[in-house]
Amino acid sequence: MFTTDIYKFVEKIKRRYRTYNPYEIAEICGVDVVSRKLGTLKGMYTVSKNIPCIFLNEELDEYMEKVVLFHELGHHFMHRYNAVSTFKEHTLYDMSSKMEIEANIFAANFMISDEDVEQNSCYQYTSEQLARELCVPHEILLIKLGDMNSRGYDFNLCFTPRSDFLGR
Repeated sequence: MFTTDIYKFVEKIKRRYRTYNPYEIAEICGVDVVSRKLGTLKGMYTVSKNIPCIFLNEELDEYMEKVVLFHELGHHFMHRYNAVSTFKEHTLYDMSSKMEIEANIFAANFMISDEDVEQNSCYQYTSEQLARELCVPHEILLIKLGDMNSRGYDFNLCFTPRSDFLGR
């Protein structure tokens, strides 16, 4: 999928499922979500015996859990048929991998609407302040702003997120 099409795809999913709750979306789609102790692994997506499953590290705080769950749902919606093997931490959130870039853009667009950004632009927040206001990791906001720029906006981005920002 072209990264510029992900925004439209996310909007279509929002309309179809009529919820912004990633757990409800997973349930509707028949994706098992399992919390376990995973060490340093934050999450992973796999399909086994035609049953999609997302594993989340039970030690994640509620904000990071939501980011990871949306990221993994991005894999479910866009890469399910590529999930021959499990998407694991050593490739997870790698901004040089096309599938990881797409999953990150999916998560950013699901968690932050264009309207959220536009409504807060009048306050002249720094990107760090806006991320705190929207209760999202700074890197997710930067991914959203970069996606918006690819659709014609003109935000000044202070930096590009590190490829392993969610793996740290």
